[in-house]
Amino acid sequence: MKHLDEYRRAVADPSDYVRQLKNTSGRKIIGYTCSYTPEEIIMAAGAHPLRLFGTKHHVSLADSHLQAYCCSVVRGILEERLSQRIDFLDGMVFPHTCDSMQRLSDIWRMNIPFGFHLDVTLPVKLDTDSAKDYMIDVLKKFRTDLGKKLGVAISDEALQKAMATTNAIRQSIRAIYDLRSQNPR
Repeated sequence: MKHLDEYRRAVADPSDYVRQLKNTSGRKIIGYTCSYTPEEIIMAAGAHPLRLFGTKHHVSLADSHLQAYCCSVVRGILEERLSQRIDFLDGMVFPHTCDSMQRLSDIWRMNIPFGFHLDVTLPVKLDTDSAKDYMIDVLKKFRTDLGKKLGVAISDEALQKAMATTNAIRQSIRAIYDLRSQNPR
């Protein structure tokens, strides 16, 4: 029940929950916008990765920065930052997954005084040797750049531990999904 209570607190007020997490753990909070973010590298750097989604609040501040075609996720993330609701972030990672996310990255960099900002440009496909080589280079660069921004060396051991942790989380999520799919009510 303890874990469910913590989950309920996090869902009820995510910003407050993350602020408390930051204060009690002393870890930096690194926001990211897409599941393609290499969160294992963020964890291996000793920081806490935080996936950002949209907002449950009315969007008004973000509209002056974005084109009409931008999705609600991009609008919501920008609105949350401009309204100071996610002012606890120490850095942001923007994988370039679509035009709107790329524009969000540019807008963030130019308009929001902030800890640090990293872009991750991933390959579109991974079924060629050159794409795999490119992906390896992107991940190495992200590891180096994040380490510099946080002032840490990201060890292979820390990276292995972070990968084991995220794999365990994914297995748990898969098990929950399997249970729910048997009784979807």
